Amino acid sequence: MKALLLLVGCMMLADAAPKGSIRADWVGVWQAELDGQPSATLTLADDSGPLGGTLVLDIISRDSGTAKVIAQEPHVLLHVRVDGKTLTFEATRPDRSAMTFRVTLGKDDTANLHCVNCGDAPVVQLVKMTYGK
Repeated sequence: MKALLLLVGCMMLADAAPKGSIRADWVGVWQAELDGQPSATLTLADDSGPLGGTLVLDIISRDSGTAKVIAQEPHVLLHVRVDGKTLTFEATRPDRSAMTFRVTLGKDDTANLHCVNCGDAPVVQLVKMTYGK
């Protein structure tokens, strides 16, 4: 019986280790710029267990010929899923329709953010903010 409990315990630890390290890659504050202006802030945490967070989209106008942030849209992440180096989630537009996002990890604390159902939305590069380094 002790051997069976030991085996089950080892299997649980082995199963938990990779998930924890994958999560650590994602947890943090990620920021993006577009045309020299802030364009998105993705905040990810796992304080309550599952990975979750917020996305703030900066609305950029080029009407004056120069890019300028004119508004911000905060969103709560819905249906968050991690599959290795790819994070997918949904957010709700002000008109209540769904936006689907894909984030792909790059190298050196970077990732690419893309709204896959937002028409011609650009792919923007996120940089994970590190403090004190």
